[in-house]
Amino acid sequence: MNARIDDLNAIKAYESLRAGGARSRELADVLDYHKTRVYVTPRILGGLTLNFINTIFMMPLRADASDCEYKQWVALLAHEACHVEQRFWVDSVEQETRAYTAQALVGDELGIDLGHIKRAFFDLNPARAQDLVRARAALITLFAGTPAGIVYASLPLFQPTGVRALLPALRESFAVLRAGFSRPRI
Repeated sequence: MNARIDDLNAIKAYESLRAGGARSRELADVLDYHKTRVYVTPRILGGLTLNFINTIFMMPLRADASDCEYKQWVALLAHEACHVEQRFWVDSVEQETRAYTAQALVGDELGIDLGHIKRAFFDLNPARAQDLVRARAALITLFAGTPAGIVYASLPLFQPTGVRALLPALRESFAVLRAGFSRPRI
């Protein structure tokens, strides 16, 4: 294993990807190829990938997690690994659509149905503007009232690159700061 993982549950999740279906194995390969660091921290709700430091941050798996919850957590690692695969420093709805599609596919490979995520993203084409508009609406709806919802609302539809990524990067940075000071409404 070339991925850098210290948390025992995260190592087990990585091993589940490695032993999984085709897409699961591809994403485990991505983590190994880039020697990605995976940190588990209670400061994160869900997951967060920072490609500029080649690091994934994930919320901890609950000690009393069911098998289904464990598999959902493995699929979350797959989602974050998809961001590593894409290698962008700035997010976009296009990138999130690809990552949520990968998460749903890995869920299928693990034998679980990721419900709302699968229904919202699985049939969308991340290269089509009208599908990205639907994806943005799904992101904002699924994550309404959460820090992730604040960040997702700030993202451009298509992936910006080069100099065109500067303004979206600033917009996303401010959204992340705002999200960090917000409290989820549950």
